[in-house]
Amino acid sequence: GLMSDTGYNRLMVEKPFGTSYKTAEELQNQLESGFSDDQIFRIDHYLGKEMVQNIPAVRFGNPILDATWNKNYIKNVQVTLAEQLGVEERAGYYNTAGALLDMIQNHAFQIVGWLAMEKPSSFSDTDIRAAKNTVFSKLKMYDEREVVANFVRGQYGRGREVWQKSYTEEPNVPADSKSDTYVA
Repeated sequence: GLMSDTGYNRLMVEKPFGTSYKTAEELQNQLESGFSDDQIFRIDHYLGKEMVQNIPAVRFGNPILDATWNKNYIKNVQVTLAEQLGVEERAGYYNTAGALLDMIQNHAFQIVGWLAMEKPSSFSDTDIRAAKNTVFSKLKMYDEREVVANFVRGQYGRGREVWQKSYTEEPNVPADSKSDTYVA
């Protein structure tokens, strides 16, 4: 009942988009069976943050940065997404997703896309997506063994302040939870 014969048919999907490559592919196939690609909007609320929205203006609006933002002048880029708060009321979601699924494959990769992409031919959604996809297609895909060797996962503990609980002390988080709240 989502589709109508009159007006516009649009579908907005919030991340995470599946829980693995397999489930994301299954979801994509299901969506494509009822909607064309231009009707599907995959959104990441993190891209609404002011600092993230300023990346294209800083990168492409400053002639000096635009001319020097390349491998000849930049050797290393590190993206850090740090929060001072705990999971708050998000425990039900966060305990199933963890930091790797919630923060890295979505928010961090979108920021990496903005930082590493070539200047798109226009700032239309399709040209920006194409420029980001060029970056993503060049990223190394790790198998499970390589993930273990190249990623560090952890879980935050009790802080120094009385109000700073450990992850497993948060409301609705199982005491034996192994969900990662830190990824590097």
